[in-house]
Amino acid sequence: MNENRIEKKFVLGKFKDDFFKKFLLVNGFTKQYLDRTISSIYLDTANYDFAKDNINGISERKKIRFRWYNGDLDKIYIEVKNKKNFNVWKSVEKINLKTNEKNLIENLKNNFFNIKFKNNNNFNYKFVLKTNYKRSYWLSNNNKIRATIDIDINASSTNNFSKPIYLGDTVLEFKFNPMYEKYFRDFLSNRFDHLRTQKYSKYVRSFLELENSGLNC
Repeated sequence: MNENRIEKKFVLGKFKDDFFKKFLLVNGFTKQYLDRTISSIYLDTANYDFAKDNINGISERKKIRFRWYNGDLDKIYIEVKNKKNFNVWKSVEKINLKTNEKNLIENLKNNFFNIKFKNNNNFNYKFVLKTNYKRSYWLSNNNKIRATIDIDINASSTNNFSKPIYLGDTVLEFKFNPMYEKYFRDFLSNRFDHLRTQKYSKYVRSFLELENSGLNC
C-alpha cells in the first residue's frame, strides 16, 4: 500500500485527550472504529541519521519501522515513511513471520533480508527502540479530513522492553489529501487559534527521552 498525504500535529500534556475529543465532536467529526494499541520498532542507520535529520530540521526525512496492532504479532507490517515538510509518502507491506515478544528482535533481524524495502547493497540499519500508545480514529462529516488522538505514549530500548518510559504527551494529528490543504486551513482558522501545529516525532521524542534517562538505544 502506498499513500500520499499531509499531516498536521498538535501536542498537549497527558490527560488532555478529552479536550481534543470535544474539539472534534463540536466540529463534526465522528469516531470511526474501536481504539487500538499500536506498537512500533524503529530502525535507523548506524550513525542515527534518521533521528539527526529530524533534530537538525532537515526538510526531507525518512523512517523505517515495524508495526503491529493490539499485540497481534502474527500481523506485523514494515513501513517506510518519507517526509518533506508536512507532505508524507508511506509504503506499507505485511511480512510473513511467526514470533513472540521474547524472540521478536532476533526474528525480525534474521528475516529482514527477505523484505523488499531493504537495499541489498547497503544494509546498515540497526534496531533502535520500541514505542507503544493508544489511538482513537476520527473522520470529518464530509470525509475530507481524518484525525487521530494518541495517548499513553511510552518507549523502551530494544535491549529491554520491560522498562518503558512514559512521555506524557497527547497528540492530535490531522491527515488529508494534498488537494484539501486550503480547505483544512480554512477549517482551522478561528477554531484553534490558541494552539499551533508542531513538529513531533514519536521516534525522536522517544530517542531523546531514552538517552536522557540513561536507557541507551
